[in-house]
Amino acid sequence: MEERGRKLKAEMVLEHIVDLKTQQLFGYRVLSRIIMDGKKELRFQDIKDEALKKQAELSVLKEVAKFSKDKMLFINMPISIEMESLPLYSHNFVICLPVDLTSDNLAKILLSIKHLKLKSALDDFYVARYSVGEKAEEIKLGAFDFVFIKEEFYMNFSKSDVAKAVSYAKSFGAKVIFKKIDTYKKVQLAIDCGADYGHGYFFGYETHNIPLG
Repeated sequence: MEERGRKLKAEMVLEHIVDLKTQQLFGYRVLSRIIMDGKKELRFQDIKDEALKKQAELSVLKEVAKFSKDKMLFINMPISIEMESLPLYSHNFVICLPVDLTSDNLAKILLSIKHLKLKSALDDFYVARYSVGEKAEEIKLGAFDFVFIKEEFYMNFSKSDVAKAVSYAKSFGAKVIFKKIDTYKKVQLAIDCGADYGHGYFFGYETHNIPLG
């Protein structure tokens, strides 16, 4: 579908990431989408016009960098702009990397992130994907500053299994964040399992609309 000439805006949702010990705001998980003609939702990947896609992604990055100067900003890996340009907008970006990256690609991206003096996070960690005790996975976990624990994992496995996974990730120096916390029960589970941070609607969020012309 042609996007040019349509009424477009980027909707940016900033989910609060909270320190579970102090209950203080630590940062924001940045989620965004495109709204076309006031109703149709598009992912950034769905935009066919490459120039428009870049404009939209850059607009979100600039807006979130302007919004917060002192909190960590957890963003998805850029799809249309060069990663090397990120420090121009903020040094607080944490790049969230998907679990399905190949080892070679992961190593290259992590090297770039460290060279830029930014931080990295592994998104959607779960034991079925990262088997405890496998040397290759130990190397991966040890390379991340943060690890997000997937909701489907911490809600469907035993508390002892989840606690072991949290301890395993933390043993390599990573800080652990539980995703999609929306009830007090999940907060308590995250605390009991040793997580450092939590994010989700329980802790609050903010929505910003960015016109794209």
